[in-house]
Amino acid sequence: MQNTITRITLVFLLCCGTLFTALAQSTGTIQGVVKDAATREGIVGGTVHLDKTSIGGPTDVDGNFRLEKVPVGEYALVVSSVSYKTTTIQKVTVTAGKTTVVNTQLETDQQQLSEVVVTGVRRTNTEVSVISEIKQANVVVSGVSSEQIVKTQDRDAAEVVRRIPGVTIVDNRFIQVRGLSDRYNAVWLNDVTAPSSETDRKSFSFDIVPSSLLDRVLVFKDPSPELPGDFAGGLVKVYLRKPAQNERLLTANYSSGYRNGTTGKDFFTDKTQAGDAFGFGAVKRGLPGGFPTLGTAYQQYERDFYAKQLENTFPIYKMKAMPDVRFNAAYLDQINLKNLTIGSITSVNYTNTFTRFQIDRNQFDGAGQRTDQFKDDQSSNNVRLGAIQNFNVVLDNGDRLELRNLFNQQGRNQVTTRQGYDNDGRLVRNSYQLGYQGRTTYTGQLAGQHTFNKEKTTLDWVGGYGYSNRNEPDLRRVSYQSIPSTTEGGAPTETVLTPGAGQVDVNNAGRLYQKLSEHSYTLNANLKHQVKVAERTVEIGAGTYLEYRKRHFQARAFGYSLNAAGLQGLRSEAVGNIFDPQNIGADGFRLTEDLNSTYRYSASNELEAAYLSFNIPITEKLKLVTGARYERNVQSIATGINGQPVEQEVTTNFVLPSANFSYSINEKNLVRASYGRSLNRPEFREAAPFFYYDFDFNVLNYGSLYLNPLTPLKVATIDNLDFRYEFYPSSGELIHVGAFYKKFHNPIENTVVLTTNLAYTFANAPSAYAYGLELDLKKSLNFLDNAFGTTGLRNLSAVFNASLIKSQVSLGENFVAWDQKRALQGQSPYVFNGGLYYQTPTNSWQVTALYNVFGPRILFAGSNDYPDVVELPRHTVDLSLTKTVTSRLTLNAGVQDVLNQKVNLVQDFNRDKKYEAKNDPSLAGYRRGTYYTLGLRFNLEPRARALTPLP
Repeated sequence: MQNTITRITLVFLLCCGTLFTALAQSTGTIQGVVKDAATREGIVGGTVHLDKTSIGGPTDVDGNFRLEKVPVGEYALVVSSVSYKTTTIQKVTVTAGKTTVVNTQLETDQQQLSEVVVTGVRRTNTEVSVISEIKQANVVVSGVSSEQIVKTQDRDAAEVVRRIPGVTIVDNRFIQVRGLSDRYNAVWLNDVTAPSSETDRKSFSFDIVPSSLLDRVLVFKDPSPELPGDFAGGLVKVYLRKPAQNERLLTANYSSGYRNGTTGKDFFTDKTQAGDAFGFGAVKRGLPGGFPTLGTAYQQYERDFYAKQLENTFPIYKMKAMPDVRFNAAYLDQINLKNLTIGSITSVNYTNTFTRFQIDRNQFDGAGQRTDQFKDDQSSNNVRLGAIQNFNVVLDNGDRLELRNLFNQQGRNQVTTRQGYDNDGRLVRNSYQLGYQGRTTYTGQLAGQHTFNKEKTTLDWVGGYGYSNRNEPDLRRVSYQSIPSTTEGGAPTETVLTPGAGQVDVNNAGRLYQKLSEHSYTLNANLKHQVKVAERTVEIGAGTYLEYRKRHFQARAFGYSLNAAGLQGLRSEAVGNIFDPQNIGADGFRLTEDLNSTYRYSASNELEAAYLSFNIPITEKLKLVTGARYERNVQSIATGINGQPVEQEVTTNFVLPSANFSYSINEKNLVRASYGRSLNRPEFREAAPFFYYDFDFNVLNYGSLYLNPLTPLKVATIDNLDFRYEFYPSSGELIHVGAFYKKFHNPIENTVVLTTNLAYTFANAPSAYAYGLELDLKKSLNFLDNAFGTTGLRNLSAVFNASLIKSQVSLGENFVAWDQKRALQGQSPYVFNGGLYYQTPTNSWQVTALYNVFGPRILFAGSNDYPDVVELPRHTVDLSLTKTVTSRLTLNAGVQDVLNQKVNLVQDFNRDKKYEAKNDPSLAGYRRGTYYTLGLRFNLEPRARALTPLP
């Protein structure tokens, strides 16, 4: 069967390649530089086009231009720019697969210019435009463009953002900026807050956004009046692709992936349900309609009747893990309505992946001696279905309107089997966890940009609605005690660990149903007006941000126990049969619901913010952007503890001042210095009293209200200082060196609870600090050719970024800690990213090599009897190769995680703070497996349209 599928896949790819090649045209490229004839400087914003065709484009900040996909032939090249005389270059010949170089100069046109109005959409996804945006920003910013993204094999936004200076990724989904944990970072999607479907952590799942749909990603690292106040590490702005006017294009990408240790190997899953293939499997796994609360209002025979309505979903099925599949397609076009031309982009994406990890876990006593060891076999199947539909219209007066829609549906089917051994290596326990999780995310936005008063006044606004849902139905857990046979070679005796009759132990013999839904409504508006003050143009900014979020969470927990008259032999039934409906009854098991008022909460958050800012050019080179932001926030939670209702409403008011100085030494050198105050508010889940059992780490997690119902978490405040020197050698290149310092007041920490079982909750520490250095470099290596007289490096460029960070928490008397001077939880002391990019002059070949490593970071802060859990550094190397076969067909291959180093969590029992695998015992460890991909990309332009050159 496996060989048959492989043959079919190869035949399909071969046929597609043959078809696409047959359809392709023979094309070439024209590139060059346009300069001022008098000054010999590059002309910015010039227009270059081929006469009597629709092919053309602008010049960049250095006067460079590049026209790709030009059909073979001879053309007249027309070069023009405002205030210059137009020049036409005759007999420009284009040869298939080659680049024709044309350099020219324009003379100044001395005639009086009439007013010119140009309407269009500026490209924002190129490396040049992103660097220009960073250079012109009022604050410290780092970013990455889609032009750079396509050079890598990054699949989603989580993998993309780790290339940005000071950024790391946890659990392949959650972002850390400058070493600060994900709770200290905010995410906006197209300039409004991004919806989150995470019940446990304050963060945005970046893995829901495929990399092919990204326009650019920017990380703002210090406060400014127009930015939201709730971040300390960074504000990550994710911009999706925009509709393009005067363009009609269909693109399709297909790739297949092979993972060592998973693909083609045995793979375990529960019973498949309708909708699994597209991420909608949670719908069929829920409780039967009208399933009642199994309380004392029902007699036992009635509860047995309802218990038998639950399908036996405990059997585990074995299959072969198929190769991963990824597909996405995008269609760009225009819709003509009378006098309006509406740009449209439609995109769909689908992903189906498999992973199987062998995870070694250990438990230790206070002296660091191992007491238990576990071997986990974890199979996960992840499916994602997504769609984007965006519309864009530019009015005759230059105003712009956009309608954006993003939908993502994800499903994860995961089965974990665990074997537990005592310290002598004897099997003492077998445990199983089977679960399916569905996540739905939708965000819709209507945005506008307007100019008034001869472009002295601008107004931009975004109204948004977001919806997120996380549905985790029927999470099943079963544990057996294993007793070795008294006879040599005999099978061990296994007995399910059910509690006494009528009791509930959902962690060892139970089923858990959880559902969360959240709605958010946002409005962001910014007004800027330019006024003359002492012959200088001062920009005054004012704006508001309104946000309302409403969340509802509910869980239902059921546990199996053996009736007093039940047959003891049933406790040794296999996991697939033990809780079958036929085993429910007076002589078997009963199902009891855990009626706990903490299993439900409703919450809302109302945020009203306003700001006033001033952009003041103190001199021609020195600029000050200053102002203040006011934020009023009301957070409400309604829940119950021990059967009694609990309602908490916390209102806070903060004024957040900031000042950002920038000094432009010249066109290529810039210095920045800034101060700003920001916030970090508690998330719903951190306060809600619901507690849950973490099967992976065998710990309990409590919301703060569970232990302190009368003491709400405080809002943390952060004072931020930043300094950065910026150097821009040439177009598309930069070198940034920076330093930062942050002082935290009342930081929120995940800390150990002193109970009989290991547990965590959230609490405020008195204070903390973090400071560090950053280096960011993007540079072509052609200067080495000039220095050494070689020619082999002109097509090679390098990207490197590094962050060195030091942090320390000041713990109060209410904290118990293994290390009273430990780092902030989740903080890495260093992060390094490096990349080499090679492109042939015609872009027919692209080769990329990428490297990443992060320093040891605390995942769980310990107590005086339990050391911190630290993730050790892990070096990763990724390689990719792209071949442009024709103007319409591109093939790519990649290898990710070439080194396949171990993911290793250790505990520092010897207190030397060195965090070494050879000296510190491992709490958990596994290898993800080297990952290989092979794919193709197809571009089709149905018909040519007249281009709109933009300045």
